[in-house]
Amino acid sequence: MNKSLSLLTVATAAIMLNGCCFGTLNNAITHGKSKVSLMRSPQDLEVSSGGNKLPKTMEAFASSSNIGATATTTYYTSAISLPAKQKATIELYSPSMNKRATVELVPKASRNLIWLDIIFGAGSGLLIDMPTGNLKMLTPRLLDVQSALEGKPRSKWLSHGKLKRMAKRSAKRS
Repeated sequence: MNKSLSLLTVATAAIMLNGCCFGTLNNAITHGKSKVSLMRSPQDLEVSSGGNKLPKTMEAFASSSNIGATATTTYYTSAISLPAKQKATIELYSPSMNKRATVELVPKASRNLIWLDIIFGAGSGLLIDMPTGNLKMLTPRLLDVQSALEGKPRSKWLSHGKLKRMAKRSAKRS
């Protein structure tokens, strides 16, 4: 009985240490890249970093469902992917507006990943994810492109929540 209890304890500890590193799991799924959504951007927006043009993809930035119903609505916007663990400077250019902007993206620990490690891994996932930097994601995750192209400082950009709500409203109208 004592031997099986020890074996069960070791197995449980191994599962918690290896299976509950949500930052590591996220990095494996995203190949170490962080998605940055380009909110309120013109159709002809060109994005580059280090002189290399970055491909834009359509990504989901929000989902909502009717409580008690099975209908779920997903909202999309254009996005770019960049390595999550290092600073990045991106250049935005709109030929139709003839405006340019430069935005600095900084890696920061994701609160969501930290809480997942704490709740489901009893904190053991943090022992692996913190030193490896796997909790990091680029911020801001939602770029207010229109404000950036107008030359407004980051403090004057729309908040994360306002950008989401505006994009949802415009998606519902179109």
